[in-house]
Amino acid sequence: MLLAVGPLTTLLVSPFSNFDPINLIKMIVVSGLAFSALALLLPIWKSSLRRLPRGLWIAAAFFIAWMFLVLGVSGAPLNQQFWGVFGRNNGLLNYLSLVMVLIATALVQSRTFYNKLVDVLVLTAIPVCLYALVQVAGRDPIPWSLMAPFATLGNINFSSAFFGLASICATVLAFAPKQRQFLRIILVLLTVTNLFIILQTGSIQGFMIYLAGIGIVGYFLVRSLKPLHVLRIPYLILGFAAFSLTALALNNVGPLARFVFGETILFRFDYWYAGWVMTITNPVFGVGLDSYGDWYRELRGEVATLRTVPDRITNTAHNIYLDISASGGFPLLLAYLVILGYAMRSAIRVMRRETAFNPYFVALFATWVAYLIQAGISINQIGVGIWGWLFTGALIGYEIATREVEAGQGSKASKKVDTQLPASAALLGILGFAIGAFLSIIPFNADAKYKEALQAANLSEQFERAKAFGATAFHLNLTLDAAIKANDVTLATEITSVLLDRYPRDYMGWRAKQVLATSTPEERGLAYRRLKELDPYNPEIQLTG
Repeated sequence: MLLAVGPLTTLLVSPFSNFDPINLIKMIVVSGLAFSALALLLPIWKSSLRRLPRGLWIAAAFFIAWMFLVLGVSGAPLNQQFWGVFGRNNGLLNYLSLVMVLIATALVQSRTFYNKLVDVLVLTAIPVCLYALVQVAGRDPIPWSLMAPFATLGNINFSSAFFGLASICATVLAFAPKQRQFLRIILVLLTVTNLFIILQTGSIQGFMIYLAGIGIVGYFLVRSLKPLHVLRIPYLILGFAAFSLTALALNNVGPLARFVFGETILFRFDYWYAGWVMTITNPVFGVGLDSYGDWYRELRGEVATLRTVPDRITNTAHNIYLDISASGGFPLLLAYLVILGYAMRSAIRVMRRETAFNPYFVALFATWVAYLIQAGISINQIGVGIWGWLFTGALIGYEIATREVEAGQGSKASKKVDTQLPASAALLGILGFAIGAFLSIIPFNADAKYKEALQAANLSEQFERAKAFGATAFHLNLTLDAAIKANDVTLATEITSVLLDRYPRDYMGWRAKQVLATSTPEERGLAYRRLKELDPYNPEIQLTG
């Protein structure tokens, strides 16, 4: 299951059934398989506790418990916090599933399994690459992409990042000692094609993280070759200098600025700033899980409001660390960083034990670090993020799996790995999958039914679907917009009432309340005050009669 969850999450899409064809089906895969893995571990939970560091268990348990606490006390809409906002789905269910995937991956503790995990990432890149080439050629059979090479990930930035991560693994394996020649050629061709697609996306994310990963691979090469061993410190200094120049370039300073800096970087600074303000103004519980978008207008500041147009908004900080801290405060971020810290500690321990160049461990570690870098400039897109969580667990498990082998106690380690599950575990696994899939299929089904109503151009039916359990504020907003354009004031008024009742910080709802002919002067005055609270620097908000 763990070898399947990454490829399936990345590859599966539902363009013919869903309005959101990317994230909802991916969430079904992750939650279904994660709950199944959890159920399989239940019969051996006592031995499982002994197989991982106590601190890791505490951090993971705290991360999950704190999300449930935030769910109850933040005041954000419960359905939004549980399933996440439309097009993102980074709510409690998704993060709970990712934590379970990480723990299950760390518990496998088989060196062969972790090697296969690297292989699987490279293999997954092949169909993604082929589909992206079809899009580049303008032959996409699905009329959804405008021929942009986002493959199965919904956005060119996400496909760029995925190809960057996969290319690190492919490059390391291509030049691994004793690699078969025909595989070497295939891996080189795959890497070159991936980099070509990254170029076609116009997104620099893939190139940045690929170069960072290859830089780490270079250090392992220098470290393992005796003639180059003395260059370790100069190499690290050079790497630090490259990192510093890149950081300066993000601020439009230094020789790399013309290659790195762009208008979108400025926008990301606005998003990061708002995420940080959300964190420091709500340091304990945050603003609510996946609720960044509800607060962005209010906390983005005057500069961000007026940089382009006031309606340039976002529902994510474009930085996973800030998204986590904005969602659940510093405690949630700290728990996440502790989990990452255990992975880094594990990697350092392996590096101390292994001086020879181990291509699979190097690929695992370099790709993981590249993911952490990408997490600082992008979104937790499920199809990309799943690999980051898998590799985090893999580093922890790899260190434990090789600990006794390196000490010459291979037989003992083998017994540790070969723990047998009881026959009844199969039934538990099926039950676990059913629970996880059921929880995630609710928004999937609501979205699919909304698309049916949308295609039928039936406003009343759209409204009914938008109110359904599992639907989001986006569905109501879209229906409200359609009702206003159709000049159906009665329906628009009813939609506005439902929207503001469920999502009291919804900007469009209050905007509609201010301008609808059915609103009383008192309601218009209240709407004006709420709009000024929600978007204090927006000059387009005017008091109406």
